[in-house]
Amino acid sequence: MFESGIGAGVRSDRFGTWSLITFLLVFLPISAAFFPIGLGPLAWVPVIACVLTTLSAIGCGLVGIFSRRREQRRGAWHGLLKAAVPTLVGGFFGLVFLALVYGNWE
Repeated sequence: MFESGIGAGVRSDRFGTWSLITFLLVFLPISAAFFPIGLGPLAWVPVIACVLTTLSAIGCGLVGIFSRRREQRRGAWHGLLKAAVPTLVGGFFGLVFLALVYGNWE
């Protein structure tokens, strides 16, 4: 991941791959009722990993888009596309959560 000689686009592509993997770790077990109810703080570990890898993929992707090298731009676009799924789903659930927290439900 952090070896010398790779640029921001390749890093974005790799972070995007890990973003999708951690996204599956977050949502696949929930839909299959894999996690027991009393799991507690360990349930947040995949969520935090998903958020960090998604933000890293977006940051490196935005830097890689403006790179002079063509292969870096291609990798940056791939990383941004991979990070789009967790971003959109997380943003939707974030808005639903805010509506539930701040809504007037009387």
